[in-house]
Amino acid sequence: MYSQYIVLPEGLSFSKVFSVKPEPVTTLWYFLHSIPDPRRAQGRRHPLPIILILALLALCSGHTSYQAMEEWAQNYQDLLCHDLPFLASHTPDAATFHRVFTKLDSGMFEEILGSWLQSIIPQETGEGIAIDGKTISGTGINIVAAFTHKLQAVLFEMGTDVKGKELVIGPEVLKKIPLKKHIVTGDAMFTQRKICEQIVAGNGGYVFTVKGNQQQMEEAIRLYFADVPWKAQLQKDTMVTYWKGRKEKRLLRMSDDPQLLAYLQWPGLTHVWECTRQVKRKDETTTEVAIGIASLPQEHASAQKLNQYLRGHWGIENGLHRTRDVSFHEDKATIRKGKAPQIMAALKNLVISILHRGTVRSFTTAFRRFAAHPEELFQFLGLTGVTKRAVLA
Repeated sequence: MYSQYIVLPEGLSFSKVFSVKPEPVTTLWYFLHSIPDPRRAQGRRHPLPIILILALLALCSGHTSYQAMEEWAQNYQDLLCHDLPFLASHTPDAATFHRVFTKLDSGMFEEILGSWLQSIIPQETGEGIAIDGKTISGTGINIVAAFTHKLQAVLFEMGTDVKGKELVIGPEVLKKIPLKKHIVTGDAMFTQRKICEQIVAGNGGYVFTVKGNQQQMEEAIRLYFADVPWKAQLQKDTMVTYWKGRKEKRLLRMSDDPQLLAYLQWPGLTHVWECTRQVKRKDETTTEVAIGIASLPQEHASAQKLNQYLRGHWGIENGLHRTRDVSFHEDKATIRKGKAPQIMAALKNLVISILHRGTVRSFTTAFRRFAAHPEELFQFLGLTGVTKRAVLA
């Protein structure tokens, strides 16, 4: 099992889809049986695990609507009969997917999904876990997810449509993830005293941005770095990255000045930091300065490590939110009724997580490959070893 998401050049990769030979997700099928079915037993033609696995197979092939899922099940019947006979003859129509997804208990689904993902996602001591929210377009539902920096997989997620969104369910998400010896990263929304107390009580650390929602703290930190006290010792680190013609330079300064920390009186606070981010695209250069707070154990309390945490946090934007929008077209989706948007977001996060775990090189390439060679997808999802006897059991 891999502890870090790797993208290698095609010439060095295991295949066009995966950088290294992926390990099959052998427990996925059995995990789906633990999800309660909201339908009455009478007249039920397609078991819930079969509906869910067909939806996942369709999503892994780039099919994101109910109609596309129905067509996937119909188009691959011959191959299913040969490779996965337990799925053969099951062709739920679009209305069935709609009816099931709108009635599923989203909270229970997210709970079971998170438990299973945490059982297959390796985590290292001191690894960063990004927490952030994203609103599903057209629904008002906000999904807050905990996302590992290295493997870029979702550990837990929770959705809500109530006011406050991230602040309401952020602490609930933190209760469901392993905080001990891990570093939680987040934007200024999560720079709240109670959230930091919760993380520290769980023997974890944090790295949060500070903005106007903590005005007194922001003014104090900006003033400190604008006029650093004489003899104050700052740790510094510079990180330069290149991506598609863009050069990004991050200059980090951090301090553990005891007088400033005592003045701020914040739970678990060990460091304050300032990050100057300069981005150059052709002839255009932009510069922004962010400040924040951190609670870091001694073994991870370096400017280089903190810079990595700050850079790693943006993985949730590029590796999760943007992937759902660009690869799964979530912003253009028309699934809006009941719990269905939340269930679909959870299924997409599941696909993203297991494909990242398998070191996928490109989601669009993976979709095309799995659509052309679904037998490779069956093997990756650990379905080739499932028998009808196991299904009936």
